[in-house]
Amino acid sequence: MKFKSRFALILCAALWSVARAQTPAVPASAAEAPAADANAGPPPSLVLTPAIVMVRCKPGQSTTHVLTIVNNTAREITFTMSTEDVVVRDGKRSFVAAGKIANGIASGAVTTPASVVVKAGEEASVQVTYTLPAETPQRAVVTFFHGGIVSAVPGSVALAASMGTLVTFNLSNDYQVEAGPVQASLQTPTANTILSEELHNRGSEPVLPRGVIVILNASGKRMAKASFATQRLLPGERLTVAATNPAQLPPGHYRTFSSFEFERKVVTSAGEFTIPK
Repeated sequence: MKFKSRFALILCAALWSVARAQTPAVPASAAEAPAADANAGPPPSLVLTPAIVMVRCKPGQSTTHVLTIVNNTAREITFTMSTEDVVVRDGKRSFVAAGKIANGIASGAVTTPASVVVKAGEEASVQVTYTLPAETPQRAVVTFFHGGIVSAVPGSVALAASMGTLVTFNLSNDYQVEAGPVQASLQTPTANTILSEELHNRGSEPVLPRGVIVILNASGKRMAKASFATQRLLPGERLTVAATNPAQLPPGHYRTFSSFEFERKVVTSAGEFTIPK
């Protein structure tokens, strides 16, 4: 399972600002846009695959995975590896260094090799083995590639960034998701209504709820259907998901019915909102 996406864990600088790494501002009109350089290649980037690994196992078991970093920049980069536990506090994720929490998963992670040198235009892989403690409340870790470019120009600033693969572990069938009330944004001539709900993972396992919402008018006729953005929820995590109504609605009172499916379970909720005249 490979994802050509850059996992959003850039700690020091958003990908490398070397040789056109930063995206230029979009001109106000096409007439102001400069002519495209037909010989210009894609902007420099780093690609880490997979971005997410989902594991089903039992306490005490080990699992091994290969992570690959692709260096699409013009410079050689040295990466050092580390794994941190992902913890949820007050409904939000945070990262804790290996060995800093009891029964953490990160402290048992073994990465081979512990560092890699990736030349420009090439890739390198590491093998990571995770062993779950016999008793652990943790369900996720992130394995980081910490890299840096040392500038050859005296007095200039070296660049550094970190990219990580999220690894989640499912150990039981304790899946529980609670959906909050529907919130509707104000519809304007240039913006459709956005419907949002807060999801709370009350179970002990990670889930990936996939949700849709249906909009009904006062007489019960279906006016629209939209899908919520799909996002992973760790145990204890709270997250607001949103769906944009695909069309403008006439003024009136509306009812909503939403459903979220996860691990062969479904949670539903009803709501209502008004489009003023």
